[in-house]
Amino acid sequence: MSLKQITRKSNSELVKTINDLKKASRENDAPLWRSIALKLEGSSSNWHNVNVSKLEYNVDKNGKAIIPGKLMGTGILTKKITVAAYSFTHSAKEKVEAAGGKCFTYSEMIKKSPKGTDVKVIG
Repeated sequence: MSLKQITRKSNSELVKTINDLKKASRENDAPLWRSIALKLEGSSSNWHNVNVSKLEYNVDKNGKAIIPGKLMGTGILTKKITVAAYSFTHSAKEKVEAAGGKCFTYSEMIKKSPKGTDVKVIG
């Protein structure tokens, strides 16, 4: 999408996030961030809503996951993981933190893992 199409989105924070992801992709030679940005550029009805239980089965202990959408709170999480998503439900954030994990925004995850190595995209 062109910058003109991105700025048509009414959420200025989302536009900034998309631009930051694309910038990180160019600067760090990390295609992961561009793929997340492209998914967020689309309609929010096409974004992924991922349950905590899906993280339990797909992410290893002490692993990193990124969700191009929202993390929902259904299920049980027993592993310590680091998760980045556009948004979190209150119960999802509580479950991740209760298991010893951390919830980050995309910008914070870019700082932690600029190349996007060892990060699984869930959703």
